[in-house]
Amino acid sequence: MNPVEVLQFVGIPLGIGSAIVILGWWLLPSKRFQPLGVIVAVGISSVTAFILQEGVPTLPPTQRWHWLVFTVTAVSLLACIYPCFKKWDNLIVLQALIAGLVAGLILQFPSQQEWYMRCLVFVMVLFAGTGLRRVTIPAWHMYLVSWAVLAGLSILALQSSFAKLAFYAGAMSAVAASMCVLQLLRPRETKSVQIIYGTAIVGCTLCGFAYDQGDTAQRSAWFLPMASIPLSAICYFVFANKKYRAVVSLAVVNACVIAAIVWSIFAAPATDEMWP
Repeated sequence: MNPVEVLQFVGIPLGIGSAIVILGWWLLPSKRFQPLGVIVAVGISSVTAFILQEGVPTLPPTQRWHWLVFTVTAVSLLACIYPCFKKWDNLIVLQALIAGLVAGLILQFPSQQEWYMRCLVFVMVLFAGTGLRRVTIPAWHMYLVSWAVLAGLSILALQSSFAKLAFYAGAMSAVAASMCVLQLLRPRETKSVQIIYGTAIVGCTLCGFAYDQGDTAQRSAWFLPMASIPLSAICYFVFANKKYRAVVSLAVVNACVIAAIVWSIFAAPATDEMWP
């Protein structure tokens, strides 16, 4: 991994995603359709981050980890439909249920194809999507949480020598950071966006866990950043003060991410080989 690769595999998706959102400020003035700009931006950024590394994806994929981008893309396409229907736009739990079903059917990582694993994927996406929805007050906080979690997953992928997943998660993290800044500059509706990020986080977690060559104890660190999302959402129920709950929930996320990284650093054997 060098600065040129970071600029190419992370910077380009970041630039494309940011440009689409800014363009959407003028093309989508209606409050109802405001989320479409971010939904399209995140979805295209995901595909771009993958294509820059692996080329245009094929069906069936040449490698099982490629199912990750197919899943995020499918959920993004579904998310584009929700703002068109007023009732569906507000049914976040139902959207998370659909996303969980899609992820459970599509994701096919090594040693994760049994029926109980697909049920687990369904539950994970449901909790991640609804959890991110809960921390969407203020709206920029959801992007900040997504940025922290995906950045942590990117570092874990780097630690496990999975460079391509590291770049993909890093690109999605950078886009989330950009969305946070743009949300602060010009607040917009964010409905359905959290479902995409929840799916991407679950997908990156399970992908990294499946390909990690460490023992079970070492690989368990992958689930810690994702677990911070429901823990962060719980803070919103515990603390009534908006200022304190945002700070505490973000502190919980950062603590989980840092703990996972430290866990990975001290538990994983050192290697210079990057794959696949």
